[in-house]
Amino acid sequence: MRHTNWPHNPAFLIRGDSCDSWVCYPSERPTLAAHFSQMTRQKKIKSRRLRCYLLLFVFLFGCQGPTKEGSQKARGAVWRPLNVVVVTIDTLRADHLRCYGYSKIETPNLDLLARNGTLFENAVSQVPTTPPSHASMFTGTYPPVHQVRNVGGFSLDPSHQTLASILQQKGWQTAAFVGSSALAKVTGLNQGFRIYDDRMAESETGGNSSQRRAGRVVSRAIEWLREQSSQTPFFLWVHVYDPHSPYDPPSPFKEKYADRPYDGEIAYTDMELGRLFKAVEQKAPFEKTVLAVLSDHGESLSEHGEYSHGIFIYDSTLHIPWIMTGPGIEKGRRIKGQVRTIDLLPTLMDLLGGDVPAVCQGASLVPAFSGERVRTTYSYAESLTPKIDMGWTELRGMRTDKWKYIRAPRSELYDLENDPEETTNVIRRYPAEAEKLEYQLKEVTSTGVGQPAEEVRSKPISAETEEQLRSLGYVWSWAPLKLELTGQGIDPKDRVHILKLLEEATTNQKRTPAPQRIQLLSQALRDDPTNSMVYFLLGESYEKGRREDEALKIYQKAVQHGVLGLNKIYVRMAKIYGRHGKVDAAISAFEKAVELNPSDLDTQNKLAVAYLMRRQIDLAQRTLRAILALNEADAQAHNSLGWIALQRQDTEAALKEFERALQLDPNLMETYVNLGMLYKARGDYTHARACFETFLAKASGTEYKDSMPQVRRELAWIVKKQGQQVFQTK
Repeated sequence: MRHTNWPHNPAFLIRGDSCDSWVCYPSERPTLAAHFSQMTRQKKIKSRRLRCYLLLFVFLFGCQGPTKEGSQKARGAVWRPLNVVVVTIDTLRADHLRCYGYSKIETPNLDLLARNGTLFENAVSQVPTTPPSHASMFTGTYPPVHQVRNVGGFSLDPSHQTLASILQQKGWQTAAFVGSSALAKVTGLNQGFRIYDDRMAESETGGNSSQRRAGRVVSRAIEWLREQSSQTPFFLWVHVYDPHSPYDPPSPFKEKYADRPYDGEIAYTDMELGRLFKAVEQKAPFEKTVLAVLSDHGESLSEHGEYSHGIFIYDSTLHIPWIMTGPGIEKGRRIKGQVRTIDLLPTLMDLLGGDVPAVCQGASLVPAFSGERVRTTYSYAESLTPKIDMGWTELRGMRTDKWKYIRAPRSELYDLENDPEETTNVIRRYPAEAEKLEYQLKEVTSTGVGQPAEEVRSKPISAETEEQLRSLGYVWSWAPLKLELTGQGIDPKDRVHILKLLEEATTNQKRTPAPQRIQLLSQALRDDPTNSMVYFLLGESYEKGRREDEALKIYQKAVQHGVLGLNKIYVRMAKIYGRHGKVDAAISAFEKAVELNPSDLDTQNKLAVAYLMRRQIDLAQRTLRAILALNEADAQAHNSLGWIALQRQDTEAALKEFERALQLDPNLMETYVNLGMLYKARGDYTHARACFETFLAKASGTEYKDSMPQVRRELAWIVKKQGQQVFQTK
């Protein structure tokens, strides 16, 4: 039976921040090159919620990676049941630790670790972004192999063997505790971990934050550590995020390093890691535990015109600290030769006596602990961020102990021995050296003259993931569905003034007023009219200032220039149209977005909602069924189908869809309201009351501030009704 209070027309709550919704409600070795080239050719086959929630009473508008072909024996030795602890410190430069010669900071715990173990003076990352770098560490492969190429839109395919998956199969207890949503399970880095703790702290405004302090991460790791049996070896990965911008260390580090907050974050992190090191020592003796501490990448502090990391591949963002202690690792040794993050996995496998996966491109560093040479002559590096985020060209490079070569529209060569800060491009003086490194680079990437461009494929990310990454500073946290790495286009070093403008306009440290922000971004757009990120940021700024007509003009201009990421631009246009009641224009924009990226299920969900607004029920249902054909576990699609069933007075089908939605996502708040209304219509006041009470207890007061009063009224009506029933019974 249809409840008389149900509206004949749908009203929709589109979740997100106030300007992201229709309704303004909150939300490297010579033989390596040939091996790698063959692998890359083989694997080029493939690499690949706007939550729209339905409420019945709110007002409208308010890679394929290498397969596990087996593994090659490192030496045929018996596995040694050693405990393994890997600590990764996000965004940490080597030259900002006292044990690396920096006298302006106190890092006693890492300094002690270095004295008790081996320190690598010349360790480098393969990529200056977090998920790809960790994928290289834990698979021992370069990004073109593991295919995690950037932040957002890429995840590690289950076909790859990781350190955790290998050790778990051999009986190790495995656990990971990460400090940022940049390493959430969606990245695929959780495979092999029985425990993967990526739960962030609750934010001040309700809901979850996208990061947590090192203290919280370490405490969670220590709790797990204390519960482990001393009879079973364990592998523990602890990731701390604090040195990442914005730099905001807690007291007393905030005051002590007031003029150097980045150092304050590092000093705080060192203190918290001291607790972890002590807990590990108490749990497992030194002779039974291998400990590795390293960073995923460094941080540019304005060198080369970069103010964070991700764009360039200079040593400011690639040179990292790396310290190891444990059995078989010499105390007090400092190794000067180049080592790479891809060497972590084979080194640990060597220490454990295990098998090295056949696809591993790194080399064991164990011989270096006794002074022998290791095969780490060449180190590959890349950054796709300039291409994906800015529409510039990608950067790829090859590094040795002496030389750094960067392939770009205007390529670069640096003599690292005499110019460690990479200030003088000597490519014209030493063309033969550049040619040698370009040859190695071609072999590694199977690219260059006469070779086809590498094709990179990404995956859509959910609205929730997008929001989390944006809160971490990853503004343009999605990639085009398909991208060709041609090495051609705008040279990033010719756009350093754009980076400066973006730094001034967007960094949290600056707190730039809105009018000045718009002025800076407008200047950036005039100077760089094909930059996807600038269009997005400027349009967003206009939206926040309630200047939506101007925002729409910016987005239309982006369409005219054919910038990368147009599907997301169309989505923003659709939302503006929707807020202004232009539903047909919104549908057209959503359809164009879906056409550009058919696998973007969030946008398909939005399109379905738009169809419903035009009472195009069949089109909406077909769209939702198409979503479920791609991903049956899409909770929002089930919720929307439940609403359609209600409109068709099929309460049993509606009940089934709503219950499935909550089974898939217990935090899909709107489904509690829909289900509550359904129970109310059926006279099941007990279950209706439970749904409304759950919504009021779990929903964010900020995000759902306009919905809360109506839910409270519905709940009050039910409570009153139940009271009347009790009175009548008496």
